[in-house]
Amino acid sequence: MEMNTKFNYYDILEVNPQSSQNEVTEAYSRARITYSGGNPALYTIFTQKEAREYLRLVEEAYSVLGNKSLRALYDQKLGRGVTGVDQVTYEQLLQESKITRPLDLPKLGRLKPEYEIDESFETRIRAETQFSGEFLRRVREYKHVTLEQLSAITKVSSFYIHAIEHMEAQNLPAPVFVRGYVIQICRVLGLDEKKGPDSYMKLFRETLAAASG
Repeated sequence: MEMNTKFNYYDILEVNPQSSQNEVTEAYSRARITYSGGNPALYTIFTQKEAREYLRLVEEAYSVLGNKSLRALYDQKLGRGVTGVDQVTYEQLLQESKITRPLDLPKLGRLKPEYEIDESFETRIRAETQFSGEFLRRVREYKHVTLEQLSAITKVSSFYIHAIEHMEAQNLPAPVFVRGYVIQICRVLGLDEKKGPDSYMKLFRETLAAASG
């Protein structure tokens, strides 16, 4: 099934321009569950590649419609007859709006799970300079945080968190989205919110370069 790029972001989330922000968020949550691979009927309709592409469009749609400033700018373009994700993109809207971060990040509290303190690992966390996906996974597991818990708090799909932890660049959206996800993951896990994303994105781009080379 070929993705229809004539759809606009409202079509992708199956809401309308009059929908409230809460309705947009609820629609995004439903769509993310549908296309993230947990639905057993998914692959009777889409191939795995098509499902990943549609999930990317769902994430892109919410990055715009879930941000009040970007949504207002997008609505202006719709009013001028601009339709379809092939005519206006998240990156274009981001540049026009002068917003410098991927999303209005939610005010996330740091997790306070019960876990046994390992002083040697705590020392390593403080000294770490290479925030690889493997390192993020080890910190998450050390703090007894499941993929599902992290996904529920950050609103990043467990499919994407798994891909981030395993450096599966082919299963992740554009770098601007990935950086936003890593910021949220670091925030929840109590990691440095600048050093962590900076280091991860350096490794991520190296992975992309190696794959394309």
